[in-house]
Amino acid sequence: MIRVFIDASRFQILPMQHGQNPYIDIEYDSDKYQHKMKMQHDHVVHAFTASPSIVGRLPINSCPLPDIVFMANAGLSLPRLSKPLLLLPHMKYPQRQAELPYLKKIYHDMKLQTIDYPGKEPFEGQAELKWFHGGRKAICGYGHRSTKQTFVELDRFFEKIYGKEKPELLVVRLISPYYYHLDVAMLEYDDSKCIIHKHSVSPASIKKIEAFLGKTNVTVIDTKDSFCLNAVVDGSHLNTHKLSDPTLKGLFESLTHRTVKEIDTSEFEKSGGSVRCMTLDIHI
Repeated sequence: MIRVFIDASRFQILPMQHGQNPYIDIEYDSDKYQHKMKMQHDHVVHAFTASPSIVGRLPINSCPLPDIVFMANAGLSLPRLSKPLLLLPHMKYPQRQAELPYLKKIYHDMKLQTIDYPGKEPFEGQAELKWFHGGRKAICGYGHRSTKQTFVELDRFFEKIYGKEKPELLVVRLISPYYYHLDVAMLEYDDSKCIIHKHSVSPASIKKIEAFLGKTNVTVIDTKDSFCLNAVVDGSHLNTHKLSDPTLKGLFESLTHRTVKEIDTSEFEKSGGSVRCMTLDIHI
């Protein structure tokens, strides 16, 4: 596994982003908080010690790319192939669509093979699909960025890539805008286990997830800390944001058998992202 980040120098919140998720604060002054923002991003990158990390850089003269720091949207690494392959995203919003040529250049410099998204529907990468069972199963979330049709397109694509060994997809609808991506709603901490926010999907969807992974492999939590599951397993640690619910640290450590490492991501949460959003996983 390689973790890919991008430097936070272009992070800002523009008026055009108003309403794109409930967290966005268009009054945010990125110039005022530049030092704090950079420090927080550095802390996220340095918190990952169990696998190699690459930090991509943008050219000085690049166009405004306020969201590119959220690299989980920047592609989906496809497991179980003979060599690494990254499916590129098909972003919903114009300011994110502008990222694509810069992302392609970063991946080219990494000598990472990429493939264009094969359909017309929005697809925002790793943030919308979580692998389980060694990449033989995946849970997908739609409703705010991607659509149900997105995963019809992806299923056809996977059939071409994997043939008879294509992954089995479970597609669920995200019902709350506070969980606008699956990676805010759900944490996968094991090859067959996950934690999910109670209010991110319907009770019927939770039952489907339990049937898909096994009921004992799914933990449902009800907390006001909406970023707590936007977290990443890194070896013996679980990297997450500064938890606002004091009951969660012990729960997470008990469930995952990992030490929780809390990282301040408050500046990025003003745009709707935290640790998982800033981290792209590449299967090697």
